[in-house]
Parts: sequence; C-alpha cells; structure tokens
Amino acid sequence: MDHDDNMTPDREAAIALHMQLRATKASNITLGRFYLSLLDRGLWPSQRAIATEFNTSLPQVSKMVAAARLPEALLKLFENRKAPFRALDTLQTLTRQLGEAEVVHRARCIPSDSSLENVFSVLTTGKPVERAGVRVSIVPGKKYLRIDLPDFERIAPRIVQLEQTLNLFLETASSKHRIDASKKG
Repeated sequence: MDHDDNMTPDREAAIALHMQLRATKASNITLGRFYLSLLDRGLWPSQRAIATEFNTSLPQVSKMVAAARLPEALLKLFENRKAPFRALDTLQTLTRQLGEAEVVHRARCIPSDSSLENVFSVLTTGKPVERAGVRVSIVPGKKYLRIDLPDFERIAPRIVQLEQTLNLFLETASSKHRIDASKKG
C-alpha cells in the first residue's frame, strides 16, 4: 500500500491507539468512532484498508462505523456500557423505521442510568418506563419469572422472606383453584 510520508507518524500513532483500545476492551461504539475518525482524516482510504491494517474483519469494522454514525443522543445512552452488535443493529433499524428525529426525541427522555431493557423499551414504544413498584414478567421460552425491583438494595436482604411469601401465595392460589373446581364439578 502506498503511504504518504507525512501520514506515517499519524498512522503509527493510530496503530498504537488501536492496540490500546483493544487492550482495554473498548466498546464497539468507541472503536467505531475511532475507525470513522481514521476515514475522516484520510489516514486509511476505506473500511477494507482499516480492517486489513488492524487484522479485524470487514463486517465488524463496517458495523462499528455504522454504529458511530448513529445520532449522538443514542450514542450517549451507551457511553459507559458495552453494546453488542445485535443492540447496534436494533438501533439502526429503529432509526430507519421511526426516523432520526423521533428516535432522538425518545432517547432524550431516557435517564442515563436506565437498563438496556428499559432503553430499548422506551425507544421502541415511545413510552417511559414506570419506575414505581415491582414488575413481574415471564421470560419468553423459559420456565421462570423475572422480578424487577425499583429499590433492589433495600429488598436484597429480604430475598428469603420474598421467596416464602411467593410460595405461600402460590400454595393459597392453588388451593383456591382446587376448591373452585370442586364446586363446579
């Protein structure tokens, strides 16, 4: 590959920074921003050249660069967390389907400390997640329930009591169901 001698120090610095980013397990968004900056500055002519230079697959580089091009309001939601490619693909799909303005509007309504589940809930529905009270949901395809607590730290020491209460409730509900069935039969 032909190199402009004036770019060699910049390329060497970029290679060193890439090694540091990989060593610290930088997020896909951080790497995407880095790759995008290399393209914008003309240090490498294409995503393919970047993938070759950094021994990374072209599809991964492409996905990371595409993620870095998402609206800033979305990227801020992922500043301090790892976003898997699947999540980034979902963000791109939402942006295409809803439009950038709507996705940015929804993103700005999401508190920065929200769980990924809540982030995607608000982005897809446009409705804020209610934080008051316990939420119980069925995990699709599994044989267990998920309990979301707004104040987990306060409840955690009482998990045994919560389990006992749930068992008592299920036992009572089962007994009531048997009584109701026997009255009908």
